[in-house]
Amino acid sequence: MRLPPQHPLRPALPPDWPEPEALGFGQYLGPYLAEAQHRDDGGWAAPSLTPRTAAPVAVACGAVQYGLSVFEGLKAFRAADGSIHLFRPLAHARRLQASARRLGLPEPPEELFLLLCRLAVEVHAEYVPPHGRGSLYLRPTLFADEEGLGLRPATRHRLSIAVTACSDPPLKALRLWAEPELIRAAPGGLGAAKTGANYAAGLGGLRRAQARGYDDVVWLDAFTHTQLGEAGTMNLFVQIGDEVVTPPLDGTILAGVTRDCVIQLLREGGVRVTEMALGLDDLAAAESAGLLGTAFGTGTAARIARIVSIGDGVREIRFRDTVLAASLAAELKSIQSGDTARHAAWRETVSISTG
Repeated sequence: MRLPPQHPLRPALPPDWPEPEALGFGQYLGPYLAEAQHRDDGGWAAPSLTPRTAAPVAVACGAVQYGLSVFEGLKAFRAADGSIHLFRPLAHARRLQASARRLGLPEPPEELFLLLCRLAVEVHAEYVPPHGRGSLYLRPTLFADEEGLGLRPATRHRLSIAVTACSDPPLKALRLWAEPELIRAAPGGLGAAKTGANYAAGLGGLRRAQARGYDDVVWLDAFTHTQLGEAGTMNLFVQIGDEVVTPPLDGTILAGVTRDCVIQLLREGGVRVTEMALGLDDLAAAESAGLLGTAFGTGTAARIARIVSIGDGVREIRFRDTVLAASLAAELKSIQSGDTARHAAWRETVSISTG
């Protein structure tokens, strides 16, 4: 599906549109949804565009009543030559399929996922910020939209992609609270699925962290409350001596696409990366021995955020800035923006029709 440049479905930016640096994240939504419906008796329907404000949401549907929904978050960037590309869309398509399997939802074919992403970007091409100054964030959401009460698998679903223009994320410095009581996920639960329930479960910990003067929460394991999990909504990395350690994908944390990028980039740069359990006591011991370096979180929205310290009410573990987080953020931005030939396979160009 191609849209001519002056097609009414390809809107121009509003006259009061802010500069890219003032967009923030999630505040300026695009006017259209790229969608495809699924029925058990008919499979996936053809993609379509729906005005976002006209999209129906049934209060009695399975997504609202029973949390039968999963989602993804990926970005489109404008290159220096003005072209637009998606960043690692296939990895996001496959993770959405894995989340759908866990919740018993129909798995969207990779081709459909990519088609809808391209359509969402093409219709909102004017919303993609200039090169190096931001991105268009895509939120593909798969949900049960069949009305009816009673917990059961739905027979009708919708895959819908909303978009929001956002600023290029700054390299933030965060203080984290190690939550000693609440948990976000446990083995056998939904921790590895990108579903709204995980984020709802995390809100209480975030508020408790902020009430104590911290920026965000770091989640600990469900049994001993000593082993590190995720840092808020980001995967966690810690530099100890000459290696970088990150918690393993044990089913309680999300397999972050940015996490995977960072692991590859570190290893390409000759840094040893170990995926293993990491406890608060391990961090304290490394700090005492002078081995504790930089800590940082990774995620699609934030890219990379440096972690200054982690507190648990008894101690404050402080990390030393070795500029590793800053260099990784710059390296990843260069790849995402298309300023380097490295990892060209991570970028998929979106063809924008010109009439």
